[in-house]
Amino acid sequence: MASLFRREAALGSGRRRPGDESMAELFHENTKLHRSTAVAAVGDEGFGVRELEAMARAYKRYRQHPQVPLPRVPADFVESPLGEVIAARRTRRALVPEELTLSEVATVLQWSYGITGEARIAGGGVQSFRAAPSAGALYPAEIYLGVRTVRGLRAGIYHYEVPEHSLALLSGGDPTARIYDTCCGQEHARQAGLVVWISAVVERTKRKYGDRGYRHVLLDVGHVGQNLYLVCTALGLGIVPTCGFFDDEAADLLGIDGCDEVVLYVAFIGRRTTEEL
Repeated sequence: MASLFRREAALGSGRRRPGDESMAELFHENTKLHRSTAVAAVGDEGFGVRELEAMARAYKRYRQHPQVPLPRVPADFVESPLGEVIAARRTRRALVPEELTLSEVATVLQWSYGITGEARIAGGGVQSFRAAPSAGALYPAEIYLGVRTVRGLRAGIYHYEVPEHSLALLSGGDPTARIYDTCCGQEHARQAGLVVWISAVVERTKRKYGDRGYRHVLLDVGHVGQNLYLVCTALGLGIVPTCGFFDDEAADLLGIDGCDEVVLYVAFIGRRTTEEL
């Protein structure tokens, strides 16, 4: 079973010994998308009758139990900036290949996963607060960018350096072809000005919570993803998230090992068409 795993260690912990793999690692490895096992290419080919029916009934109802009607949400909240953003949040698949600004990128990163405050803790240390919650304040998520067309920023692969609120250039050059290929040929890769990759250094959370920490990691990444959605909505940008990517190829693209640090989330961000504004 140990042969399933790649051997580069993200945390400098050295090589695993046979039998060291956890159930969380086995689950993640066995749910990776590989070219040899992919049933079909991932794309927008419409929905069949069964999918449409499932979408129309995406909830449970307890009809035979007593019901308590809830009051309508107050108008002052609906009309507040937050209420308006939540109401407007949609997946905007019709992107146009126009430049984003560096200020827009900075805003997306700051309010999705950046530092928003701090507090003194016992012993003289400082605890930073982030835009997204995290189990145990362990923050396993890392954000990488595939920059295609951002004014004032050269094309390439970047890592978001949270403490400095800066970007580290990992590799230069237009990443479009590799992103398109890694993301199963999704056309969004050729339209989005920016591609956000969220990875997770799983051991940061598992050290405290054990295998159950894997669930916390998934929740943490979900919080960041929702923030991405809301910030893009507030900026008038389109965003399309996907799980349609080849895991190990995505890891290679970002320069991570794909085992101790794994890719969990991809989002295409760009200008929306005028019809969707």
